[in-house]
Amino acid sequence: MTGFTGAPPPPLPAPLSLVSNRLDDLERRHDDAPPRSVLRTALLDGADRHAALARVAVLRLHDRLAAEARQGAAQRRRSLPADRTAGDVWLSRLAAALAHHRNAASILFLAGT
Repeated sequence: MTGFTGAPPPPLPAPLSLVSNRLDDLERRHDDAPPRSVLRTALLDGADRHAALARVAVLRLHDRLAAEARQGAAQRRRSLPADRTAGDVWLSRLAAALAHHRNAASILFLAGT
């Protein structure tokens, strides 16, 4: 999944004056600092944009972790004799990690289309 190309580009940021107005509204409604989730939603132009950016971030994380597991498995296979690869615990763990991250990224990708 390294270098996935089907993800939509992140939405454009809101104009600075609109963000400033939202922050002013939050400060008027809260005596203390506004909750982080509310502040994040206001800064990122709404809950939909926040969810889209979070989804893209998780996709990139799974993409990177799958690439690391793939490289680790390749290095481990190269370092082992051919007769010991079938029973190697670390190679099995790396293969399981690769399968997990590929499946997770695929599910997120298909859910967003």
